[in-house]
Amino acid sequence: MQTILTSGVTYSQLLDDLRAIIRHEVSSSSPAAPTDTASGPELLTVREAADFLNVCPQTIHDWKRRGMLLYHKIGGRTYLKRVDVLNALQGHQRTAKPAGKGGTRRG
Repeated sequence: MQTILTSGVTYSQLLDDLRAIIRHEVSSSSPAAPTDTASGPELLTVREAADFLNVCPQTIHDWKRRGMLLYHKIGGRTYLKRVDVLNALQGHQRTAKPAGKGGTRRG
């Protein structure tokens, strides 16, 4: 490990030098692979899928039973592919709440 001697260097000079070094390192480094925070892991557990969709785990089990969600069993555990969860969500999307009969309510 190398030692850095800072005797005779003012704080502002040291700070400017560090900034220049950091700028140089950041600009010369190759761009990092884009990371999509929404993608996450490929396989989700039932609980992770429930958290992802903001529903309870029982809802995920119900959707599996109805065939709305594809799932895979690995070693006795159930996993869902993230892409399948997203596709199921898009296929069952409701854009507006259906209007009730008669239009307005009377009190």
